[in-house]
Amino acid sequence: MVGTSQRTRWYLVLAAVCLFWGTIPVVIRDVDLDGIAIAFVRVWVAAVGLAVFLAVRVRRGTDGPAPVRLLSRAPGRCVASGIILAAHWSAMFAAYKRAPADVVIFVVFLAPLGIAALAPAVLGERVGPRTLAALAVAIAGAALVSRPATAGDTAGLLLAGFAAASFAALILIAKPLAQIYGGLRITLIEMTVAGVALIPAVAVVGWRTPEWSWTWLVVLGLVHTATGTALYLAALARLPATHVGILGYLEPVGVVLFAWPLLDATPAIATIAGGGLIVAAGVLVVRASAVEEEPTHVPG
Repeated sequence: MVGTSQRTRWYLVLAAVCLFWGTIPVVIRDVDLDGIAIAFVRVWVAAVGLAVFLAVRVRRGTDGPAPVRLLSRAPGRCVASGIILAAHWSAMFAAYKRAPADVVIFVVFLAPLGIAALAPAVLGERVGPRTLAALAVAIAGAALVSRPATAGDTAGLLLAGFAAASFAALILIAKPLAQIYGGLRITLIEMTVAGVALIPAVAVVGWRTPEWSWTWLVVLGLVHTATGTALYLAALARLPATHVGILGYLEPVGVVLFAWPLLDATPAIATIAGGGLIVAAGVLVVRASAVEEEPTHVPG
């Protein structure tokens, strides 16, 4: 059983990761590449970085007691998680091209509804009234932050809906894998499989002459993707999946917070109010965790 103090620390780690992911638009704003190409580079940079890091840990004998070998458990589910990750990012980037960003963000962040609906049956998790209240507050906050106006074309909405559904599926599939492998190893597996799955898509992308701005993709791959995703999945292994989905609403809050000073994008009063609701939802989630059971086995 994850202790109360340890569980609270993982909630704080998860919140920090989701807020930090709000810097991604700032990091890639000057990278002149197709969205699929950016996704392809980020997953391979992340995969190589994690492989080197784990190899060093193994060589130094600091990899923990009897770590689970890659793909030795549930290999089909591991491959599926990487393919779903690639599909999720591909659909989301395609949706951004066909529908307004505010609409895409709002639709994609409806994913926790699916997680809450399916987590009891798929993961055996309890979704209590406090969690449902937090989810409702978070969705209201997301609506204020994104403030979706015009919907865009039907294809864009369908792609955003698929991105939301695939994100929910990814969380439900990845949680037991993170409990088996730990955050580092399952992240390496997902990134490698996603990188292979994206090869057909990037084969038809127009690659431009490399620019110095592309070095930001190294930051995106090593910091945001490798480190951030490993911590995110380590938290997912220890916390209820619905709670993880709700705290994910902090990512658009992070976008607003970092765009304010760095891009001189002053948020509207409604956006600030929405951010406040999302933070309040996060507090409700932490309080709800005191009465909801958690899985007992997490790799060291």
